[in-house]
Amino acid sequence: MDVVKTLQPGKNGTKRFVERYGNDLVAVRYRRDAESHISFTTVELIVERKEKPRKTFTDTITQRQYNQQTVAVRVFFREEELRLMVKQAGGIWHPKKKAWLIPYEDAIKLGLQERIIPI
Repeated sequence: MDVVKTLQPGKNGTKRFVERYGNDLVAVRYRRDAESHISFTTVELIVERKEKPRKTFTDTITQRQYNQQTVAVRVFFREEELRLMVKQAGGIWHPKKKAWLIPYEDAIKLGLQERIIPI
């Protein structure tokens, strides 16, 4: 099905849909099926409106602090390339935990979220 025309509310060809759907109407599309030679009229509607909660300054600070928290990441000895990447990200080896300590943000960037272990 090919889109022949897309019209915004208020243009010729949309007036009856504006009467029917009012401010919820976003667009009217005219489509044509080349095989069956049938034309279709579709409408795009707004079905829900709600306010997006605003990020406050404290939310941003809290998120930044959380991202800087140190987490323990399990990297096996034979995973040399991954170990090197963790070292380059500033990872510190913790012998008792047998894990690398790096900031949470860096663990996510390296794709290690599944390897995070409790400290």
